[in-house]
Amino acid sequence: MPDYAEVNEYFQKRMAESRAVWAKRGKEARIASYNKRLAEGPQTWRQLRGMPLVFHEIKHSGNRPFMYGFLTIALGTLYLQTKFTDEMRASSDYYQTFHGDGKPKAHH
Repeated sequence: MPDYAEVNEYFQKRMAESRAVWAKRGKEARIASYNKRLAEGPQTWRQLRGMPLVFHEIKHSGNRPFMYGFLTIALGTLYLQTKFTDEMRASSDYYQTFHGDGKPKAHH
């Protein structure tokens, strides 16, 4: 049978654990926890979100071939869009159907 001191020590530990849990609850504790996370910053790439994660992935050496390909396609698309003249728009069945007056040209 456990003695009084052992039982008392056990309950003291449980009370300390309960106080620690209670301190983490509530709006103020959530705000404090959020501010602490912001101050410390992400510890690993798995905690990154949004644009910081994108920039991290771009810098990663294993993704460089993919990023060069993506950059080439993006720049090529941008170049082609700037060279798409009004004459090209007028003669494009696709453009006239989806962006023009909505009537496809007659081919007869």
